[in-house]
Amino acid sequence: MEEFPYTPITENTFERQGWIMMVDKEKDGDEFYYWVLPLPKDNPDENCPALISSANDEYSDLGLQKDQYIVEIDGLLGLGGCTNEEELEILYRALTRNELE
Repeated sequence: MEEFPYTPITENTFERQGWIMMVDKEKDGDEFYYWVLPLPKDNPDENCPALISSANDEYSDLGLQKDQYIVEIDGLLGLGGCTNEEELEILYRALTRNELE
């Protein structure tokens, strides 16, 4: 059985694909950020469905290496969870009938 290499989702992925960085603050003043991509990515509606990443400081809680992310459909409690770029491309194509890149 052959194993295919998978490309982890990183900040480079988000920058290359045109995601929007969202910066937020915790109650203690610490900042964290995450990434959002409207569906489809050129959708001007602020209330459209979107993909959302885990936060930059959640990697250890999620069993990831530093600077790696998980992406899911926003507001659907893990539905569409992706851990690599290949899964993300398939999910985006299934939801929009468009190519991500």
